[in-house]
Amino acid sequence: MIDKKLYYNTLREPLHLPEYGRHVQEMVNYVKTIEDKNERNRLANVIIQVMANFNPYLKDNAEQKNKLWNQLAQIANYELDIDYPVPIYKTEDFKLKRNKIPYPLKNTQLKHYGTISELLVQKLSQLPDSEEKKQMLIDLANHMKKQYLLYNKEAVSDEQILSDIKRMSKNSEMLIPEVKLNETRDILYKNKKNNNKRNNKRK
Repeated sequence: MIDKKLYYNTLREPLHLPEYGRHVQEMVNYVKTIEDKNERNRLANVIIQVMANFNPYLKDNAEQKNKLWNQLAQIANYELDIDYPVPIYKTEDFKLKRNKIPYPLKNTQLKHYGTISELLVQKLSQLPDSEEKKQMLIDLANHMKKQYLLYNKEAVSDEQILSDIKRMSKNSEMLIPEVKLNETRDILYKNKKNNNKRNNKRK
């Protein structure tokens, strides 16, 4: 189970590589908390696959492999203890190229959720069922509910969000946990509060 205190601290943490989005960083931070190194190695490879999908214009070669693993280390603030398959250079020693990632993907099914959410759903659908996968799906579902309410102020049922996850997964056999997500009124209040903060900063 993901420590909620860790999760909410992650939400406030600045993005180390904004082009990969909040959820990639959340996944990396979660992997850092796993005690079993073999499991950390396995999930790190899943994250690398997600990151590679954001760079479809890059060739699958040693240069891309080196870049992605170094970017993963950077997102983890060089605190992720795994067996890296390439040498890792800190940004102050080796400046990584940060090509602009095309966004959004043309085939995004439900644009209000964002491309990153869709890619994460598809990658999570490929993982074996576990408590860790269940918790990551719940966290992602809450994020997607928040994104939905940014575009549509009307209430949305948890069943609708979970149904959309199933649709985005492109996996009819994917098990979606039946859970209660964050309350709509709480999300709308936080969205409004964040918008007010942004508007005040612009003045």
